[in-house]
Amino acid sequence: MFLDWQCKFDRILWPLGIRCEESLIFVDFIKNITTYPPAQTRILLKMRKVKKDIFKNYTKRISNAVLTGEMHYKTTYKDIHKFFNIFNKALFKNKLIPFNDIKIRKMNKTWGQFVEVFNNRKKTISYELEMLPKYPNKKEFLSTLAHECIHYSQILLKKGNVAHNKYFYSFKTKFKKLNLHLN
Repeated sequence: MFLDWQCKFDRILWPLGIRCEESLIFVDFIKNITTYPPAQTRILLKMRKVKKDIFKNYTKRISNAVLTGEMHYKTTYKDIHKFFNIFNKALFKNKLIPFNDIKIRKMNKTWGQFVEVFNNRKKTISYELEMLPKYPNKKEFLSTLAHECIHYSQILLKKGNVAHNKYFYSFKTKFKKLNLHLN
C-alpha cells in the first residue's frame, strides 16, 4: 500500500520521470502519463544513451575534420559521399537518400546548390547536388555541404519549400556543436 501511494506521489512531484520498484514513469508536456515495464524501460534508456553517443561520435569526427582542414581545399566526390553519410546519420537520423547526381563545377555567386530536376516526359523528379571545385578551407566545404543537406531534407522530409525558414534555422545549435556555421 505504501509503495503504491509513493509511486502516485512521485508522479506528481517529478514530471521528468522517476524510477519506482516496478517501472519507470515518463510524463510528456500534455500531462499524459505512460508507464513502461522494467525490461522495456531499460531498452528505452539504452536507446536514448546510444542516440547521444552517436551524435557525440560524429561531432568529434566532423570537428576533427574542420580543425585539421587545409587551406585551399579541393573538392572530391569521395569526400562528398563520406561527409554526406556522416551528416545524414548525425543530423537526419539516416532518413536522407543519396543524391541522384553530384556535380563539381564552377558557379557564380554561390558556393553550392541543391537542384530539383523535373523530367516531364518520364514524369520523374531527380535531385542533384552542385559544389565548387575549390573552397578556401575544409570548414567552408563542410558547412556548404551540410547547408545543402538541410535544403534536401526540406524537400524529402518536410515536403516544403527550400527557403531559409524556421525549420532551416532549427539546425543552428547542431551546427554550432559541429563547429560549422549556418548561412
